Amino acid sequence: MKITELQSYLEYHNIHLAFLTNSDPNLVYFTQMEPSHGFLLITPDKANLLISKLDKKPKIKGIKTNYVNKSWKKDIQDECISRIGINKRNLTVAMMDNLLEIFPKAKLIDISEKLQNLRQTKQDRELKNIQKACAVTSQAFNAVVKELPNLKTEQDVAFFLEKYIKSRNCSLAFPTIVAMGKNAAVPHHVTSNCGLERGFLLIDFGARYKNYCADMTRVVFLGKSTKEEKNWYNLLLKSQTSALDAVQEGVNYTKLDKVARSHLKQHSKNFIHSLGHGIGVEVHENPVFSNDKAVVECMVPFTVEPGIYFSGKFGLRIEDTVYWDGSKVVVLTKASKKLIHINHKSFK
Repeated sequence: MKITELQSYLEYHNIHLAFLTNSDPNLVYFTQMEPSHGFLLITPDKANLLISKLDKKPKIKGIKTNYVNKSWKKDIQDECISRIGINKRNLTVAMMDNLLEIFPKAKLIDISEKLQNLRQTKQDRELKNIQKACAVTSQAFNAVVKELPNLKTEQDVAFFLEKYIKSRNCSLAFPTIVAMGKNAAVPHHVTSNCGLERGFLLIDFGARYKNYCADMTRVVFLGKSTKEEKNWYNLLLKSQTSALDAVQEGVNYTKLDKVARSHLKQHSKNFIHSLGHGIGVEVHENPVFSNDKAVVECMVPFTVEPGIYFSGKFGLRIEDTVYWDGSKVVVLTKASKKLIHINHKSFK
């Protein structure tokens, strides 16, 4: 997983060691595993993974694996190491103190930006994992739509999706957001025991397959919608599809954001977050849409998720995980975006 590229970077910048901990998504990226405890030590010419004896020792090409023991600090001491690369976005103060204890003369150098950039462009197998995660996510949505008449609360919906996703050899990419009616006016609403009733129901969730994430948001209507409610949904759908139609290699993400907002017209003020984000081993990673220099590139997956929110009333968001394949935009989350109505006596 591009470990040789990182080693070339370390050598060029005279960095003797890159040190990553088990809580760092970059360790997951390079090793393609998620140990319960451990460290990844990368030098310009070798890589060593130290993990807990509670974990199964993996076989990873280009990385030597050993178990962490009580003398691990002493074992990795090296007076020749004076420049250490760290992921400043992730490293704890406690672990930083440990490093300075082990290497008292070393200078700590933040390589987080390099790590993010390495992960941005995906390899074929990474995209296949994301595609699989997206397929399971879409299938889970189709399944929960059929089950909605039998569910009573936001939590019931979230539990159903989690059970479905885990039954397909996946885990959750992030905590599922299920928001009924006015709850959806809060984009990061915490799923609650709020009962399902007539109105818009927003579901934002994703599966995680072999460490790679999907992210999708769909809205369904419980009961019968009015013409005005349909118009709100169609306005947002037009905003999202227009942004997707504008995706081309080299286009700034800020431009896609402007396209989405332009179709919302005076209601663009109710679109209170970014249009999207990169996605991979983390559900939010590079590219960052607010970066004026960030542009659509081949094999770089991202989300497109405009939303409109009206405090105390309702909120709507439509989101897909997509990427540019060199000639067209590929939408990986294939669940229908037609406004689905659940006509059941519970939602009158």
